Amino acid sequence: MPLASRAIFQWSPGSGVGFTWTSCFGAEVNSLAGITGGNAILSSIVIDNSVALDQYCDFSISLGSVATTGAPFIGVYLYPLNQDGTSYGDGRFGTTAAGPAGSTYAVGNITVPVGTQVLTGCLRKIELPPGKFKFVVHNATNIALAASANTLSYRTYNLSTL
Repeated sequence: MPLASRAIFQWSPGSGVGFTWTSCFGAEVNSLAGITGGNAILSSIVIDNSVALDQYCDFSISLGSVATTGAPFIGVYLYPLNQDGTSYGDGRFGTTAAGPAGSTYAVGNITVPVGTQVLTGCLRKIELPPGKFKFVVHNATNIALAASANTLSYRTYNLSTL
């Protein structure tokens, strides 16, 4: 009897931006306050997954040097475009707002070290929705982010079978 064939799985670049790290925030994160409870902001950049229909993305940060204290982290949320065609997620973050976004939209937290340094980190394998969406970041570092040199990027990929 012949042996049953087995599928081989591998990552393949997405049809959207693929493996190339691509900016998903503008200057709106510069100097984002990190008061008690933190502030959050919706990205000014719309990501359109309507045609590519990529399955996953990774989200990466490289934030200008700051001096963190406590248990600092950056919260990441994904806000899909609503049926009204104009608002994203719960509509709360047209501008900077206090506190994190609702847990319905949570992707994960990027913990960052305590001390003075450039803050870097990554969230992997974020499931993407079809259609348009934006990211929201929540600054829970207890201090304002740097006034410049903040880069937040994403890349897309899919799980393929051979």
